[in-house]
Amino acid sequence: MRRMIAALTGATAAALIVPTLVTVAPASARTTPAAQSAAADPVSALKRHFRTHRGVKLTENTKIVGEGKKNKTIFTRRSGVLEFGRTGLVASDLTTGFNLPAQSGELKGLFAPSRTISLKGVSYTSGGIFAESMPEGKKWLRTRGGTASLVSAVQQIISTVEPGTLKATLARTGARRPGGTWDGTRTTVHSGTITLAELFRVSPAVRAMLTKKPTGRSATLPVTWKIYIGSDQLVRRVVSSYTESTRGLNSTELTYVNDTRYTGWGTKVTIKAPPADQVVEFDELLGDTTQPEDPIGEIFKG
Repeated sequence: MRRMIAALTGATAAALIVPTLVTVAPASARTTPAAQSAAADPVSALKRHFRTHRGVKLTENTKIVGEGKKNKTIFTRRSGVLEFGRTGLVASDLTTGFNLPAQSGELKGLFAPSRTISLKGVSYTSGGIFAESMPEGKKWLRTRGGTASLVSAVQQIISTVEPGTLKATLARTGARRPGGTWDGTRTTVHSGTITLAELFRVSPAVRAMLTKKPTGRSATLPVTWKIYIGSDQLVRRVVSSYTESTRGLNSTELTYVNDTRYTGWGTKVTIKAPPADQVVEFDELLGDTTQPEDPIGEIFKG
């Protein structure tokens, strides 16, 4: 399985902040009690927020743990904003940073902080693994990837901003209990398990990440999850985990734990592409741009 490699190329986000590229303002008003009542289920509540230039803020922490002889841990933190249109997600602006094991050595350069703006099937990345290959005066690398350009920036394997994914995952709920207060609202946490094959079938994000249908043992790989839903039926937090066997490659297993938090539903947001004169295409990069096929695996192998 392609282990989040998209997060290291055109779909990562950067610490570089360019205020003119995205405008975010607080939601103009809280959801009214009548609207809360009308949103009788989480999928309906999500779809009610599919409005032009409205969105939600996202903070995401990921932990990748190598078990066995290569017991190392990679931490990533991602934050930014997602913009919706009338049919769903249309743009994203996300920043990413990494905290790598001390033994990572020269590989640390592959995990430089980065920022990615994605819209209209195109991603613009500043910083990251190709920062030193940019021509003078250029700050953004443009890549084209259709749906992948939006969803691959998010490491959470259960993308609850996709109505079909949210519906299919909640259908696998095995337990419910009080989930505490998140984003100023009390939540109920739903928990369960879903297979990778099921996620591939319903989720554009997973299809973009994997590129081909999982088969054999990969198809039945279990993803355990918890989804925290507020009294207004909007998702406030998603925690998922799964373990990927890489035995035969680097004699270890990698466990991914993703913790995504959504705040400010209904936030006003307009995401714009970077200035054209600061953008470069991949074939215009300078120097050697070859990278390890599996940089995460390289860390755990070293």
